[in-house]
Amino acid sequence: MTTEGFHIEWREAYAIFTLSRPDKLNGITNAVLQGLEDCLDEIERRRLRGLVIAAEGRAFSAGTDLEESATLSMEQGFAKCDRARDLMLRLYRSSITSVAAIQGLAYGGGMELALACTLRVAGPAAKLALPEIKLAVMPAYGGSQLLPALIGRARAADLMLTGRSVKAEEALQMGLVSRLVAEQGEERAAAIALIEDITAHSQLAIDRIHRCLQAAGDEVGEAGLEAEGRAMRELMTSADAAEGIAAFLEKRKANYRHC
Repeated sequence: MTTEGFHIEWREAYAIFTLSRPDKLNGITNAVLQGLEDCLDEIERRRLRGLVIAAEGRAFSAGTDLEESATLSMEQGFAKCDRARDLMLRLYRSSITSVAAIQGLAYGGGMELALACTLRVAGPAAKLALPEIKLAVMPAYGGSQLLPALIGRARAADLMLTGRSVKAEEALQMGLVSRLVAEQGEERAAAIALIEDITAHSQLAIDRIHRCLQAAGDEVGEAGLEAEGRAMRELMTSADAAEGIAAFLEKRKANYRHC
């Protein structure tokens, strides 16, 4: 599936959503937001288990498309931000495992899109920033909440209040990205390999891990541990757990139901 600003590839267990306006640094338009919404809808309809978000050219995404923004009224601009924020929250909370393949710039809304994913794979030329403070504005696609949830309040404050960019090695050290690849151009393949590794496991177990991650706070607390206990009881009595243990003992590949 190809349209203006993005294209989608469908695999057996996952989809690849690729931003495809490299001449515009893959700026995020309303059409891209609609495409990602539709992609998530279709993933859920097909009961797929993963999503890779990649990009063409030298940038993952430089953020919201300013050319489009110039054509929008104030109310339309607010509506786009609200729509993007709702979409990022949907992606962040989804039991669909998502991996962002970051090459080059991931600025503003582009970084927020990566933050909403479950995991982030970055190349050696990756640079991430929320530079909105330099324009006397602030992150509008959920970044003010997604970033501190990922790397902590102090580090998030540093990035948002200065607008500085973070290169790949520092991003890995602070937990902003999950993995680095050695060579430029390997990001997409590494993200696909990661999603294929994850989606080979029991979807029931994946769902429960996502649920427990959502319940986890900055500190270990009773609510999160209770969520873990409920999830473990559900899993230990499941057909997938029985199959996983049997496959291990019989030295064969497990055949999970993925339901």
